[in-house]
Amino acid sequence: MSLLAALAVSAASAATCDAQLTRIGALSGDDTPGAFADLAKCDRKVAEANFNRYLERATDSDAVVGLFLAAVDTEVWNPAWGALSKITSYDARDEIAQRVGESCADRPKVVSFLQGAYFGLRDIEFQQWDDAFKACADPGLAAFVEKQVQAPPAKMFDEKFNALLDIYVKARRVAALPALTTGAIKAAKDGGPFEPMLMKMGEAVAPELGGQTTAEDQKKLEDALVSVAKQVTADQARGVANQLANSGADAAAAQLLPTLYPDRVQSGGGFLYGAVAVEAGECDGKKSAVIHFAPVSESGQRWAIASAAQGSLRATKAKLGKCTAVESPWAVLTTPEPVKTAADAEKWVESVQAEWEKKGYTVKVQKEKPVSI
Repeated sequence: MSLLAALAVSAASAATCDAQLTRIGALSGDDTPGAFADLAKCDRKVAEANFNRYLERATDSDAVVGLFLAAVDTEVWNPAWGALSKITSYDARDEIAQRVGESCADRPKVVSFLQGAYFGLRDIEFQQWDDAFKACADPGLAAFVEKQVQAPPAKMFDEKFNALLDIYVKARRVAALPALTTGAIKAAKDGGPFEPMLMKMGEAVAPELGGQTTAEDQKKLEDALVSVAKQVTADQARGVANQLANSGADAAAAQLLPTLYPDRVQSGGGFLYGAVAVEAGECDGKKSAVIHFAPVSESGQRWAIASAAQGSLRATKAKLGKCTAVESPWAVLTTPEPVKTAADAEKWVESVQAEWEKKGYTVKVQKEKPVSI
């Protein structure tokens, strides 16, 4: 169809709806929803083009909600999706979105309307409909949201998807973890929002203000994060392990050691580390340090070993007894990750020695008995 022909058809359609269009300027708020429905029945395209004129006549929240629902019922969705931003009051926007969402129990098309909003709107416009999603208890909408969560977009940041994640997590709480786990693994493989999904997993078990996360929910989170880490790259898994360790879940983080360092598992099981306690002092005006070094065998139950190893290392015999101690108790350092062999640990000790020599110390390395923890 040519452009001129299309314009002729549009003009002809509008002409057939003159009766409805001429009434707009005289409509009261209460009359607006029904009048708009009449126009949509006459011509949906014309109704779409004139939706905002009806919105101007809807003078209270009841009329506005009625207008939106009339648009939903007649499937004039495009202008209704973006119309919330034309309402100046943010509180009114939230109320209207909530009431539209609540109506999904009686109006099945509301579910399709909200699903379409996710695909049809820009980020900011979609976020304005979050109260509608939260207010609609329809199982079909819940299944739709869960499906999107399990299939995140293939980009690291997507504000609209993050808004949907927020809706889902607030609605499902700890029950959101299985879908978030699936989505996080997919995001990791496709270059999607992996980090935001890990954050939402933590939020899923976060307590309400003034409350505490239960041990049961914490265990579910730890199991979910470990499951994610075992199905992603080593670098991504290391980030998960650090998240676990930083939250105090040291044992759960330790479960990932064989995943992160499969070539460093020792023949009898467990892992090998290097550890030192640094005895530093002023000796007749000179700075001296003795690095007490020991290889440490660990069973694989700890993500960090410093606290468990420090007692044995600090208990070794002091070598600078007649000097003034610079630091007490001695500083204890460990290799930042397991090592493959004792030679690797000794090489790390050389770097520790070099650091203290840069500080102006005369340094000696004292090899101590191996430590097992």
